[in-house]
Amino acid sequence: MTRFVSGLLCFAAILSISPETAFSQTLRVSTSVADVSRPENIQQLSYSLTLFHGGRVYDYMPDVGEVVIFEPIHNRFIILGKNFSATEVSFAEINHFLESAQTEAVQYIEELSADPDPMSAAKANAMRFQLSPDFQESYEKSQNLLKLSGTELEYSVEAQPVEAANVVNRYLEYADWAKRLNFVLHRNSSLPQSRIQLNQSLRERKLLPKAVELTMHLNPPVKFRAEHRFADEFQSADRRLISQWERTLQSDQIRWMTFREYQQNLLVQSGK
Repeated sequence: MTRFVSGLLCFAAILSISPETAFSQTLRVSTSVADVSRPENIQQLSYSLTLFHGGRVYDYMPDVGEVVIFEPIHNRFIILGKNFSATEVSFAEINHFLESAQTEAVQYIEELSADPDPMSAAKANAMRFQLSPDFQESYEKSQNLLKLSGTELEYSVEAQPVEAANVVNRYLEYADWAKRLNFVLHRNSSLPQSRIQLNQSLRERKLLPKAVELTMHLNPPVKFRAEHRFADEFQSADRRLISQWERTLQSDQIRWMTFREYQQNLLVQSGK
């Protein structure tokens, strides 16, 4: 399982954490994502471990063998892949890739719109929604349930109010950039605008998500659910993992490559 589904959802449930202090120290997030489109046949899709420590965020998917390191102070990501491969990409580069993708999407919509096939019209509508999401928002305060409903997809969020706005902002800053990077790395994922709009709704209400279901209105519909477990203390192996990743980045065996070369390697590995 790639980062596609994880990045598509990219949200968290706060379970055992002090919101006022967590982000100034350490934060551990273990995440499981499932396809719940068919309740009688729920499929677990991915597991990841995300560690907030020392101004960095380390996002690790054991099945993929890749560590993505978020460095907001340097406006970049560092990606440590398999077999000592590594690259870095700046926020400015990510934004440039997104601008190019949006230009391509507009051209693709024009081509689809010229095709009388109803399937082409449906694809064009889906792409338009990705470029400019239009949600109807509702919030049931008594249940802390936030919903964003659109013609192409909807989010249902079990939320937790948090008084400390800096806690919400720091987590959602990471979520925003993780979604952007995921799209650039895996172009079969959706454009990031919908997820970023959800994050903005959470910011405005000072909410952190406890659980989120994403429903895509396909035929048949597809529904994903992610559940995260948060803690403000690391387990014994967590610091060892961070030390291991940092040693690897300093190793003479590391093979640094450009971001484009890293992208091409991903395409080769996926057989595309």
